[in-house]
Amino acid sequence: MSLVIRIVLHVALFLVAVIVFYLGLGVGLALNPAIGMVLWFVSGALFAGNLLWLMLYLWKRREPA
Repeated sequence: MSLVIRIVLHVALFLVAVIVFYLGLGVGLALNPAIGMVLWFVSGALFAGNLLWLMLYLWKRREPA
């Protein structure tokens, strides 16, 4: 996968995580706190998964010492 596509994909996933987080905040405060909390967990999983994917890619790509 090209570097530009990979960067755009990571940025898009981080933006989706932020949007889901704020959606969970709005739903949790306005409608149902349980659904808002689930959306927060989904947002955290997206963020953590994306960060893990990024770190694993960089770890595999590093040059041996």
